[in-house]
Order: sequence, then C-alpha cells, then structure tokens
Amino acid sequence: MSSAQLEALEKKEALEQDPLRQKLGSPLRAGARILNFELCGDNTAVLALSSHQAKTADLAALECSQAAAKHAGPVTAVAVLGKNYTVGGSRIALSASWDKQIKLWPVDSPQTTLAVLSGHSDFVKCLAAHPTLPIVYSGSADKSILYWRLPESADALAQSTGPLKIAPFKTVKGQHTGQIHALCLDPASASILYSTGSDASVRAWHAQTGDAIASAGGSDSGDWHIARGQHKTNVFDCRATENTLWTASADNTAIGWDIDTRAADMVLEHGAAVTAVLPVPQVGVVVTGVRDGAIYVWRVSSGTPEIVREIHAHTDDVTCLRAAGRVLYSAGLDGTLRRWDIQDVLGFDGGLNYIPAELQTLESPQQPQQQRAHEQGSSTSAMQSALTEEEERELAELMSDLDD
Repeated sequence: MSSAQLEALEKKEALEQDPLRQKLGSPLRAGARILNFELCGDNTAVLALSSHQAKTADLAALECSQAAAKHAGPVTAVAVLGKNYTVGGSRIALSASWDKQIKLWPVDSPQTTLAVLSGHSDFVKCLAAHPTLPIVYSGSADKSILYWRLPESADALAQSTGPLKIAPFKTVKGQHTGQIHALCLDPASASILYSTGSDASVRAWHAQTGDAIASAGGSDSGDWHIARGQHKTNVFDCRATENTLWTASADNTAIGWDIDTRAADMVLEHGAAVTAVLPVPQVGVVVTGVRDGAIYVWRVSSGTPEIVREIHAHTDDVTCLRAAGRVLYSAGLDGTLRRWDIQDVLGFDGGLNYIPAELQTLESPQQPQQQRAHEQGSSTSAMQSALTEEEERELAELMSDLDD
C-alpha cells in the first residue's frame, strides 16, 4: 500500500470515529456496502448489498429486518413493483447481481424466490420497474438493456411449484457502446425509459416496446439521444422530472437537460465525481452525492444554480438518493442509510454546513466548515465486507472513470 493510500485510509478511519458523523442522519447500519436501495411504503426500504444479498430495512426501527435469498455475487441493484402487483398482500421486490441474474421475491417474505430472470451475459448493473404494468427493465455490463414481461397476475408467481423462469421479451443493444449504469422512467406517464452508461451518452426508449424514441428537436435528427461530449465519461445516475432529465457523471458534473431540446440547461460543477442525483421539484432543489461521501443541496428554481446546503455525514461514496414526502434518504459505500428532513435542511440557519441543533455540541475538527477542499482527494474504503479481493478490484473499477 502506498503512502498516499495509507494516508487516505487513516483519514477515513478518523472520520468513521467522528462522534458527529456517527449520529448525523440517524444512520441505519447495514453491515455491508450499500450499492443501491429503493423505498417501499412509509417505513420500509429494500437494500442492495455487497454481501451477495438484498435485505429489507425497517426505517422506523433503523435496522435491517430480513434478508432475501443469496445471490452468487454482490447485489448491485434493487427495484419494487407497483402497488397493485402483489402476492398475498405483499409488495414484490427485485434484486440484481454480478451473478447475471435477477430474482423476484415478496417484501414480507424475502427468502421466497418467486421468479428468476436470466438473459444477461455479464453482471447486471441497474433495474427499473414500471409503476402500473408488469414490466421490468435491466441494464448490464454486457452493454444491453433487457425488457422483461411478468405474468399479468402476480398470483401466477405464487402458484408456481418453484421459482418461475422468465426470459426477456426485448433486447436493446448496439446503441450504447459501454456498460449500462442507470435506468429511469419519466414520472408523468412512465412511457419513456432513459438509459445512461460508461460511454457518457444518454438515450431514450419506448417503455413498452423498447423502440428508440424519435427526436423532437435539438441539434440533430433521428433518435433521441445525448451524445458523449457534454459529459466526458461515465454517467452513473439519471432521474427525470416533467421537463428535465438530470444526470450525474464521473466528470464531476450533474447536468439538467431540457427533455425537448436536449440542451444542457444547468451544469452543477463539483470537485469530485458525482455518483447520485435527485431532483426535488416540490421545493425547487436538486440533491447530489459525490465520491467522497458529501451531499450537496442546490437551489435551481431561480435558473442560476447555487449550493444552499452541504451535508458531510457519509465517509465513503454516496451511491443512491431517494425521497418520500419531506424526507430525503441517502446511502453509501460506508454501509449506512441516512435520513434527512428536507424542510429542516433548507430552513437551517447555522451556515452552509448542515448540523441539526441537537447534534451541534458534537461538532468536531474533522467536520468541514463551508469549504469543499476535501473533495479533491480520492476515497478509499476501509469497511470490512463480504467482498473477495477480486470483487474489491472489480468494484473499484466499476466506480472509476477509466472509460474515457
């Protein structure tokens, strides 16, 4: 280990012992790196963990409650099917893994595998589920997006004598030239599926057929897409609002794109790779998470973006951001899922760096004050998990921006 790596490791270990960071955001500790998560109801989340399994989490009790059947590799993504597609009154979750498989299971009984979706030739990187139709989408390191149609009635899953084997009904391949990092549906009608990847491009597909969306304008004709150029490398995340598509990239930017013209309306510059993005249009902000664990809240309603709040709680890469009502949730490679009251964060009057009043007596020298110089260094994970040495290297490669 080099001296720089040792220094980074010592710094991270010090941050993990920081009494303030141990309490900020009321952390739920998963016991392994959290690679992705999805909310399921008011007090439940489904976590994708590096320990080769997905778990359900009780957000009220701040603990993991049940584990799903194990995969043969780290679980990289999870999704939850629509509220009307249930088994025995339970919502249905999906987990995807480096083992190239996707498993379906009841949230209330995670050890029961209802179906196995097989079709990718390399590890699965991301998932999305249609909110009203029994259709699932997956993106992979094999550069493809697969469309999966589940039985019209979820009862067919429960009545099967074993896990139902399901093959994809549509393969989208050839447009992306690198691995697929993220998928998201438009929130208004769920009729368009957006995809991003290591080729730094963004593309759009019909959510039911998989056909490419035709361009409605912009700088060129043909299929709707944003070519490599504005983003220089991996696009890790994407989230859509009614008129804007937000993307997060290893080139240290998050960009808000006008969906009609594909123009970059807003560019949020960071000092580190942006690994997660979440627009919260109800309050006119966009939240970003970066590779060193910092979270930034940007005011975008005025048209000129500005950082209005910083949160320094995670000690490793932020991997996912989600919101429900007035609560923002964040998860990271430090193995914690944290929650933040959005109104409290925005209403905080103690400076740029958010520290709730009840924790201000714990403020320590390690906690940054209105400065982001810490972003310039790289983040090295010290958390012990179930990853093998080979998987550690592969995870590091996935989170890097080597695909220039």
